[in-house]
Amino acid sequence: MSESDNTFGNRFAARLVSLIERRAGTIVLVGLAVSVIAVWLASQLRVDQDLKILLPPDAPALERLDALESRMGNLSDLIVAIRSPSREANLRYGEAIQARLAARDDIRFSLFHQDRAFFETNALLFLSIHDLLDLRERVIKRIKKEVAAAFNEGFEDDDAAPAPVGKDKDDFDLSEEELRERYGVDKQLPEYFEADEGRLIVVKARPKKGTTDVSFTKALLKGVQADIAALEPTSFHPEMTVTIEGSYATRSKDVRTVAGDSQRGTLAAFVLLLFCLGIYFRKIRAVPIVMVPLLMSIVVALGYAELRYGYLNLVSAFIFAVLLGLGIDFGIHILGRYEAERYRGHDRPEAMRITIASTGMSTMTGAASTIGVYLVLMTADFQGFAQFGELAAVGIIAAAICVLTVVPAFITLIERRRPWKPGRGKQVQDVPPPPRVRPPGRWAVYAALVLAVGGGWAAFAAAHVPDIQFEYDFRKLGPVADEKAEEDAKTQVTYKDAIGKENTFGPVVALTRDLAETEWVHRLLSDAKGLTRDQAEHFGAVRRGEYVAPPKAAEAPPAATAPATPASDDGDDDDEDEDVEEDDPVFAKLAAEAAQEGRLTPEALARFSAYSDERVRVMNRSLVQVLSVFSFVPERQEDKLVVIRDIRRRIDAKRAKLTADTKKKLVDVDKYLVVDAPIGVDDLPDWVKVQFRDDQGELGRFVIFRNHGSKDDYLVAKEIHETFFDLPGPSGPVPSAGNVYIMPELLDSVAADAPTVIGLALAVVVLTAFALFRTLAGAGAVTLTIVLAVLWLIGVMEVLDWKANFFNIITIPLLLGMGQDYAVHFYHRYTHDGVGRMRRVLRETGGAVFMTTLTTVIGFSGILFANHRGLLSLAWSSVIGVTFAFIASVAILPALIILSTWLAQRFGRGAPEGG
Repeated sequence: MSESDNTFGNRFAARLVSLIERRAGTIVLVGLAVSVIAVWLASQLRVDQDLKILLPPDAPALERLDALESRMGNLSDLIVAIRSPSREANLRYGEAIQARLAARDDIRFSLFHQDRAFFETNALLFLSIHDLLDLRERVIKRIKKEVAAAFNEGFEDDDAAPAPVGKDKDDFDLSEEELRERYGVDKQLPEYFEADEGRLIVVKARPKKGTTDVSFTKALLKGVQADIAALEPTSFHPEMTVTIEGSYATRSKDVRTVAGDSQRGTLAAFVLLLFCLGIYFRKIRAVPIVMVPLLMSIVVALGYAELRYGYLNLVSAFIFAVLLGLGIDFGIHILGRYEAERYRGHDRPEAMRITIASTGMSTMTGAASTIGVYLVLMTADFQGFAQFGELAAVGIIAAAICVLTVVPAFITLIERRRPWKPGRGKQVQDVPPPPRVRPPGRWAVYAALVLAVGGGWAAFAAAHVPDIQFEYDFRKLGPVADEKAEEDAKTQVTYKDAIGKENTFGPVVALTRDLAETEWVHRLLSDAKGLTRDQAEHFGAVRRGEYVAPPKAAEAPPAATAPATPASDDGDDDDEDEDVEEDDPVFAKLAAEAAQEGRLTPEALARFSAYSDERVRVMNRSLVQVLSVFSFVPERQEDKLVVIRDIRRRIDAKRAKLTADTKKKLVDVDKYLVVDAPIGVDDLPDWVKVQFRDDQGELGRFVIFRNHGSKDDYLVAKEIHETFFDLPGPSGPVPSAGNVYIMPELLDSVAADAPTVIGLALAVVVLTAFALFRTLAGAGAVTLTIVLAVLWLIGVMEVLDWKANFFNIITIPLLLGMGQDYAVHFYHRYTHDGVGRMRRVLRETGGAVFMTTLTTVIGFSGILFANHRGLLSLAWSSVIGVTFAFIASVAILPALIILSTWLAQRFGRGAPEGG
């Protein structure tokens, strides 16, 4: 392809150069004005690390989260941790800070003191039927023992020792202390969130907005920190420290970390790029000529990001550094070729016309290919691909426009004041291309060896593509862990110990229609969680009523034996000394049911009718906590009240004959026996109900449950998604929502998008190469060069045992676009200059390609400052891939040209055009 053949390129270049010569100043001023507006927009841009924004807007998990937020608002808690050696001081400060938190407009509610009066009054209702019957039996035995002792008093032999009324290990002394100790009465609900014997006290607050609202989180933390300081913690105790902990503090820290990493990486890349430009061109003026238009294009892309999205996601957060490396290529190629043409003696307009007509056209082809690849990324559902591709495409378009307008305008303005002079030893004369000659045979041998080595490594990589594993555990893609800090944390008491570590697991929320459905779902999940592992494994037998517990399980503490008849009110004590009373049918039935505790009732089994045995097994294995308003409403209250009333009647009937010590103890026990009516949701204390009231003011229309396992592990999260996403209920499916559902949908979208994106990117590469060269040989050579570079990268991943992940997978389509740019420049320059100019092409274009490779590597190296293993894998894959693309362009492509030319001439077919 000769210069005269490029009529369109010549006409376009001539007209553009004419415009630039007349309006150079205007072009630069317009570019600067647009940049100022873009800088103002970009200054408002933020980084959002929430994984949910990487999903498409119509993703089921995202729609559920939106529904959850619409109904309930925020579910994350702000934690204020109070530490000092004095529990009393901690409690006083906790009360003070809780009052301030409750008064804040950005807080929905706060929790500090959980008043237990209601639950103390109704404590016995929260015991199991088994425990209540056991308590009743022990009360009966104790009463009998004391009445018998009183009856025998005065009849003993004077020489005999008095029969003690004391107790053995199975006896019950009717005291509140033993009631608490034996049955856990009043111990299930802590009064405060505390740990380490009160040296750590926690206050929980529920803000109105979630942690994803960065500006809200920042203002909230600032305000709460001011409240903490205003109370002067050291005035409560000299050693008191008060900190904000939990998800809000973590999110704020993460945002600062990513922002800091991004700024450091961008600054480092920028400084290195300036240094490389100065070394390569050896002229100070080259730096602003290349960098100012480049920075214009980047801020335009960032300004567009603010208008289009308002944020950058985790993948696109380092787009500035990446565009520095990608966009600078155009300026280097243009300025390098312009410098070469000026050194050959052409005046400024002619040198610029030749540059734009030749290198400018190949640069635009490379840009078109790169833009095409990035636009292909926009077709992906995975927004990490889509946003990165869109912003990169906008940045490359802006860079391409700037390199054809602002760069020549800058050169024109500078040269008018200070003409370009060739450096010592660099002035060259343009000479016509030598006649086509067959390359020496030894060069063909060298070329064949290069192709054999490169092809052999590519073949090895291709054979091992199926062996490349995918990283499903997002924990291994997150921030680089501080192992020492993690080890230290294991030995420290934290707020998680105070509020319960299970309460720090990411929650999933079932969104119910009404209280009846809430109770149905709550009982379903509680029953699934409460199954023994053996019951879950043999749930088919449980369902059919054929389950038999294994011997080990059968050795559980025996259920209460059939108790005696209820006490009568007639005061007849004639039969009090009998050892055995007839079974009352009511209590016999309750005792029989208690003996079967652990077996599901018919009502419970009916709830599982729509659930397969395998699904029940997964539910049992997965569930760690079930929480709803019905967690505070006990089951079988009417049956329990029958037992409680009988205990109360028996004690009241025999109270007069009990010992003085027992009567004294009963004063504290009586408060537990006064309960005489079931409790419902409306009876619960306000501090309980406020936690289960949604934004519409409705009470209890949700069930929170938490699961075992890391939610950052795809396999764990996928199992939870498949098991709990829709829960068959009495009135249709009950939807659930939670961040745990994001991970499986995210990776599923990557798996679905990757083959399509890579295939389309390869198609773009082939079509743009063919459009430029108009020959299959040219398009094939360029495509083969890039494909080999990609396969080499895969080979390195196999050898180093690197796993693919949804960060570094983006490297492959990026590499197709960037690698084609290198190959297109080289092949286009070779076809333009002629067969005999391989050394000059390698020296001039190869040098420019090396420089653009170096700058691209520097751009991606900016990501190496990120404290994030996923982004680090993207950076290293890109750096190695770009390096391979350079090697393929200056080794494989010349080898292909040399060998094909030698073979064509040797067998008399003539060399292909340009090669």
